[in-house]
Amino acid sequence: MKHTQRLGYQRLAEVLMERGLVEAQAVRDALEMGQRGSLPFPEALVSASLVADWELSRIVCEVFGLPFLTVDIASPDPKAMEGLNQGYLMEHGLVPLSRYGKVLTVAMPAVVPAEVLGALTNGNDLMISPVVGTVRTNRRWIDEHMTPQAPLPAEVDLSEMSAEGSGEWASIFDEGDAAVQLELGDGTDEDESNEGLELKLAQPANSDSDSSLTLDIGDASDSEED
Repeated sequence: MKHTQRLGYQRLAEVLMERGLVEAQAVRDALEMGQRGSLPFPEALVSASLVADWELSRIVCEVFGLPFLTVDIASPDPKAMEGLNQGYLMEHGLVPLSRYGKVLTVAMPAVVPAEVLGALTNGNDLMISPVVGTVRTNRRWIDEHMTPQAPLPAEVDLSEMSAEGSGEWASIFDEGDAAVQLELGDGTDEDESNEGLELKLAQPANSDSDSSLTLDIGDASDSEED
């Protein structure tokens, strides 16, 4: 089925106002949200309960002459998404359903501008065959099957990191050096006391009683017990 109107939000907005389905000011506000990129026009309409989800899709089918096919009816083929930018699909609420040769069938969240569909063909030589899905079924499928891309890390000033890092390392080295000096200091005092004890014990003995001083502490205590 070939659509009879160029896909876009403006024509849909006109039909909604002509039929008295949505107040003109509410339509303009929803369109403005879509133009700012904060929320696509169909999602703004459904989220604000200005139009029922399925009713909006029915109107899109009627206005643009497109078939109605949701992800609940036709289970998307995982291979249909190969080579496509997931972030772009998530942003616009698009769900690739199937791929046959160079023809890619895509379920729209009611409708998206023709330019959005055209961007899918950049560099991959595809022909897009759009069908009308619903806002909520598309978004639910996306939330369940697509993984949002991780945000890029914030810019970091490497010079600041280097300065901070060198300061931290210097502090670590200073603390380590102080600890080593403390251990060396304790060892020196102990060695000096031991050296004095050794010199005292090593003094030549003039008598038998004095010669017992050359014995170690254990022997001396044993002799005293004897």
